[in-house]
Amino acid sequence: MKKQIEQYFKNFDFDIRKSEDARFMDQKVTPDVLCIMADCVLNYVADRDIEFTKDDIWNDQYFIKNVKDIFKKPDAKNETTRLEYDKFTSQPLRMLAYAKVLTMRKKNGKN
Repeated sequence: MKKQIEQYFKNFDFDIRKSEDARFMDQKVTPDVLCIMADCVLNYVADRDIEFTKDDIWNDQYFIKNVKDIFKKPDAKNETTRLEYDKFTSQPLRMLAYAKVLTMRKKNGKN
Protein backbone atom coordinates (compact mmCIF):
# COMPACT_ATOMS: atom_id res chain seq x y z
CA MET A 1 0.00 0.00 0.00
CA LYS A 2 2.83 2.40 0.85
CA LYS A 3 4.28 2.07 -2.66
CA GLN A 4 0.86 2.72 -4.23
CA ILE A 5 0.47 5.89 -2.19
CA GLU A 6 3.97 7.08 -3.03
CA GLN A 7 3.41 6.38 -6.73
CA TYR A 8 0.09 8.23 -6.69
CA PHE A 9 1.59 11.37 -5.15
CA LYS A 10 4.53 11.38 -7.57
CA ASN A 11 2.01 12.42 -10.23
CA PHE A 12 1.44 15.84 -8.65
CA ASP A 13 3.37 19.02 -7.93
CA PHE A 14 2.32 20.37 -4.54
CA ASP A 15 4.50 23.49 -4.63
CA ILE A 16 2.30 26.22 -3.12
CA ARG A 17 4.32 28.87 -4.95
CA LYS A 18 2.88 27.45 -8.17
CA SER A 19 -0.64 26.74 -6.98
CA GLU A 20 -0.83 29.97 -4.96
CA ASP A 21 -3.03 28.05 -2.53
CA ALA A 22 -1.50 28.18 0.92
CA ARG A 23 -4.85 27.57 2.66
CA PHE A 24 -4.77 23.80 2.20
CA MET A 25 -3.56 23.41 5.79
CA ASP A 26 -5.39 25.21 8.53
CA GLN A 27 -6.01 25.04 12.26
CA LYS A 28 -8.60 22.24 12.05
CA VAL A 29 -6.46 19.99 9.86
CA THR A 30 -5.01 17.72 12.49
CA PRO A 31 -4.46 13.97 12.00
CA ASP A 32 -7.46 12.99 14.12
CA VAL A 33 -9.85 15.40 12.41
CA LEU A 34 -8.52 14.55 8.96
CA CYS A 35 -8.96 10.86 9.73
CA ILE A 36 -12.59 11.18 10.83
CA MET A 37 -13.45 13.40 7.86
CA ALA A 38 -11.90 10.91 5.42
CA ASP A 39 -13.83 8.13 7.17
CA CYS A 40 -17.06 10.12 6.93
CA VAL A 41 -16.50 10.77 3.22
CA LEU A 42 -15.83 7.09 2.56
CA ASN A 43 -18.96 6.18 4.50
CA TYR A 44 -21.04 8.81 2.68
CA VAL A 45 -20.03 7.82 -0.84
CA ALA A 46 -20.02 4.06 -0.01
CA ASP A 47 -18.48 3.01 -3.34
CA ARG A 48 -20.79 5.31 -5.31
CA ASP A 49 -19.42 7.90 -7.70
CA ILE A 50 -21.37 10.88 -6.36
CA GLU A 51 -20.75 14.56 -5.75
CA PHE A 52 -21.20 16.01 -2.29
CA THR A 53 -20.68 19.21 -0.36
CA LYS A 54 -19.40 19.71 3.16
CA ASP A 55 -23.02 20.19 4.19
CA ASP A 56 -23.91 16.72 2.90
CA ILE A 57 -21.23 15.23 5.14
CA TRP A 58 -22.17 17.54 8.02
CA ASN A 59 -25.82 16.46 7.90
CA ASP A 60 -25.05 12.75 7.56
CA GLN A 61 -25.98 10.71 10.62
CA TYR A 62 -22.64 8.86 10.55
CA PHE A 63 -20.78 12.18 10.85
CA ILE A 64 -23.11 13.53 13.54
CA LYS A 65 -22.83 10.43 15.72
CA ASN A 66 -19.09 9.87 15.37
CA VAL A 67 -17.96 13.46 15.80
CA LYS A 68 -20.12 13.80 18.88
CA ASP A 69 -18.87 10.48 20.35
CA ILE A 70 -15.19 10.84 19.46
CA PHE A 71 -14.61 14.57 19.93
CA LYS A 72 -17.28 15.23 22.58
CA LYS A 73 -18.60 18.09 20.48
CA PRO A 74 -22.14 19.39 20.78
CA ASP A 75 -24.69 18.19 18.27
CA ALA A 76 -23.86 19.23 14.69
CA LYS A 77 -27.42 20.49 14.24
CA ASN A 78 -26.95 23.07 17.02
CA GLU A 79 -27.03 26.55 15.37
CA THR A 80 -24.70 28.04 18.00
CA THR A 81 -21.86 25.79 16.83
CA ARG A 82 -22.30 26.46 13.10
CA LEU A 83 -19.02 28.37 12.64
CA GLU A 84 -17.05 25.73 14.50
CA TYR A 85 -18.51 22.91 12.43
CA ASP A 86 -18.03 24.88 9.24
CA LYS A 87 -14.27 24.92 9.86
CA PHE A 88 -14.26 21.36 11.18
CA THR A 89 -15.72 20.04 7.91
CA SER A 90 -14.46 22.43 5.24
CA GLN A 91 -10.78 22.67 6.17
CA PRO A 92 -10.00 18.92 6.09
CA LEU A 93 -12.05 18.48 2.91
CA ARG A 94 -10.10 21.29 1.27
CA MET A 95 -6.85 19.63 2.32
CA LEU A 96 -7.99 16.32 0.80
CA ALA A 97 -8.82 18.18 -2.41
CA TYR A 98 -5.43 19.89 -2.44
CA ALA A 99 -3.80 16.47 -2.02
CA LYS A 100 -5.81 15.30 -5.08
CA VAL A 101 -7.63 12.70 -3.02
CA LEU A 102 -10.90 14.52 -3.70
CA THR A 103 -11.83 16.68 -6.65
CA MET A 104 -13.11 20.11 -5.69
CA ARG A 105 -15.07 22.50 -7.85
CA LYS A 106 -17.29 25.45 -7.14
CA LYS A 107 -20.94 25.26 -8.16
CA ASN A 108 -23.58 27.78 -7.12
CA GLY A 109 -21.17 29.25 -4.57
CA LYS A 110 -20.44 25.90 -2.89
CA ASN A 111 -17.34 23.74 -3.09
